[in-house]
Amino acid sequence: MLFEASISAQQLLFVDRAEAVGNIEAGLNSVVNAFHSLYDATEKEIPRQTLDWYKHPELATILAIRNARHHNKANKIRQLYNFHVQTTSTPQDVRKYVVVDFPAQEDGADTFDVYLSWADLDEFLALPTKESKMRAQTIDGIRAYLAADKFPQHAARHGLALDCVFFNVVPLIVNAAGKLVPHISPRISPKSTEAKAFASLFKDMPPALTTNHAAEAIAFFLPG
Repeated sequence: MLFEASISAQQLLFVDRAEAVGNIEAGLNSVVNAFHSLYDATEKEIPRQTLDWYKHPELATILAIRNARHHNKANKIRQLYNFHVQTTSTPQDVRKYVVVDFPAQEDGADTFDVYLSWADLDEFLALPTKESKMRAQTIDGIRAYLAADKFPQHAARHGLALDCVFFNVVPLIVNAAGKLVPHISPRISPKSTEAKAFASLFKDMPPALTTNHAAEAIAFFLPG
């Protein structure tokens, strides 16, 4: 759903921007909510000493994004489309942003792009534990996993504020799946062709290199 929404948005944005962006929002929410559902299931089925989501930054990062969106914290970790509409006079205004991708290790491999606000995620990670529901050790692990110290450097190099830095969440979703599937594969029985493909794909997929940022500045605008 998220992939289809992202691809179709390239044309739908010029017909109905709100629907195009809403489809991506719905797709992203379905992904992060599915991970949270799996979190609930594994908490019941797999001993925490075997799989502790909060000790794996790949999984904790997705939970952080889900919790921010579900509990309406840190602007729900806005995607680039929503951020641009909310912070410009008109969507047609051209603004520069820095977009950060995380390279795949496999030759020729890549993902599609759904960019989220680093400033929003940074704000969520800085919340008191009682609000973020995450311990300091987990938050430090997420920041190290994403090489968070590089984000201000990317902004400064292009003469932009930190809130102009966005990261591609799709490689992070792939990394989380790659971390999770080996733990749950003995307990699941995929039925559809798609389910079987994903179960096989994520069983031994090399993770994207989250500390090796591919950052570039882009000029961005949206149709009216």
